Amino acid sequence: MILIFSETCGDIDKNFIHVHHLKEISQIGEEYEIDPLKDLRPVCPNCHAILHRQKQAYTIEELKKIINKNKVHL
Repeated sequence: MILIFSETCGDIDKNFIHVHHLKEISQIGEEYEIDPLKDLRPVCPNCHAILHRQKQAYTIEELKKIINKNKVHL
């Protein structure tokens, strides 16, 4: 069963997004200047949580492969 968040909670999630750091914050020093276009990616909160389910975060490409592998065709 695939749940669409907005179907469950209405418009509460409208314009709500998380930002994922491609290079983990723990791996960069304070002097590192984050380039938003190069270093950050918008992801939904659920995907962001899954990206961080292991100590070294999954890459977005790895998560895409997992999702596509397990996708339920309706």
